[in-house]
Amino acid sequence: MRIVIRLACILGLFLLLCLLPGKSRAGDPAAGKPADPPNTANKTADKAPAADEEQPKKLDPAHTKALNEALGGTGVINGKVFTLTLPRTDLDLHNLDFGDIPIEAGIATTLHVWRCNCGKYYIIGSFCLADFESNDVLDSLMKGNMKVASVGPMLMEEKPRLTIIRFQGEGDMPAIIKVMKECYRWIGENRSKPNPIEK
Repeated sequence: MRIVIRLACILGLFLLLCLLPGKSRAGDPAAGKPADPPNTANKTADKAPAADEEQPKKLDPAHTKALNEALGGTGVINGKVFTLTLPRTDLDLHNLDFGDIPIEAGIATTLHVWRCNCGKYYIIGSFCLADFESNDVLDSLMKGNMKVASVGPMLMEEKPRLTIIRFQGEGDMPAIIKVMKECYRWIGENRSKPNPIEK
């Protein structure tokens, strides 16, 4: 009988200790320990690459050189934009009002190229074309996924008749160069050259 009473007392004492507030559980050193402050170091490190991605991409000199060589011109950089002007020196232009019109009076194709932060290139430009060249250049622009903004006359009563095609587009530089070279295959003296052999 005494053994039963002792066991009941021990059990009651154990339950009382478990129910007391503010006491740590036996064998649990973490009980009652304040939580660690949140670790913000990793979050700061994760944001660093995003800041690098927002840095503006610059014109690649190798790309602008390749465009110059492909079209036989010499462009200039003004701020973020590379501009290539290609005068129509192959034309002998005149009209009734002015007589001879010098090519330096803006008789030229102009291309403006700059770069997106994502790395691709944008291009806007205007082709100065003899009237009979315009359809082939239009086809080349559309096949190259360029968007044509407008097609219209450049002057009045001029000979030969001139057409201005304004366009815009985007892509990597090799793709843009490919489209521009295909357009120039139909312009000026290039028009009379044999077509390149497709491999």
